[in-house]
Amino acid sequence: MIPSDDAIGKFEQVIARVDPRLSLDRGNVRYVSHPYPGVEFGLRLGTAAALLFMPEVDLAAGDWETRLFKRFEAARRYLDGFPHGRMTHDQGTPPAGRRTPSPRRA
Repeated sequence: MIPSDDAIGKFEQVIARVDPRLSLDRGNVRYVSHPYPGVEFGLRLGTAAALLFMPEVDLAAGDWETRLFKRFEAARRYLDGFPHGRMTHDQGTPPAGRRTPSPRRA
């Protein structure tokens, strides 16, 4: 069993190298033993988020950095496919190419 703090440390090291826009949701990191041992974790890219799983064998391997890098690259490509650039209440402006509806159109 790998402690959550060790997993978080490894995740953050590799995430920073894959893409600085990625962020680990530290509140959603937990060890699971069934059906496969490993760590569940939340990953965000903009407003896109996913709950993912990292097998314990990858975290404990001698080449863990390479294994995690490949998995986080795949996760970034997956999250990049979502419309994570949509305007949120605190951004104030819509993304390029999208216009705010005119009050005259209804």
